[in-house]
Amino acid sequence: MDLEELYDRFGDRTYHYLYIKLGSAGDAEDVLQEVFYRLTRYSIRLKFIRRPAAFVFQTARNEANRFLKKKIHEKNGCRKNTELCEIISTSISGPDEESVQILSASLAQLPEEQREIIVLKLFEGLTFKEIASACGLSINTAASRYRYAIAKLRSFMEGKI
Repeated sequence: MDLEELYDRFGDRTYHYLYIKLGSAGDAEDVLQEVFYRLTRYSIRLKFIRRPAAFVFQTARNEANRFLKKKIHEKNGCRKNTELCEIISTSISGPDEESVQILSASLAQLPEEQREIIVLKLFEGLTFKEIASACGLSINTAASRYRYAIAKLRSFMEGKI
């Protein structure tokens, strides 16, 4: 698989993931550019990759984490849940605005590692095997984080409905 095909297949999904993770369209675009710049360095090896989705999302995750570390050192701050709720609610759609707001507020309350698994599984459609590979986890750890996150979401949402 060549770089252009990777971008065509995973560019939009990777941008969506980065937008939710980073909380800014501009930052997501910058990191997405860096992701595909890094992938150009692997261009010879791209045809041998067995799970391209996992490879692209792993690269995106690494670049996003690198970006966030740099940003935290510069700013020494953290995103507030209200900002994260707004970001998530603009990224998802639902039957009504109230449901979207409840879901986005619930997602914002999850720990980052659980929210990341939910985003990759439900919004980006990755398998647990791909998520495990992208996040550097075992498949069982990815699945258990997903289960814990779903249980927390359910309890958050039951309390709000």
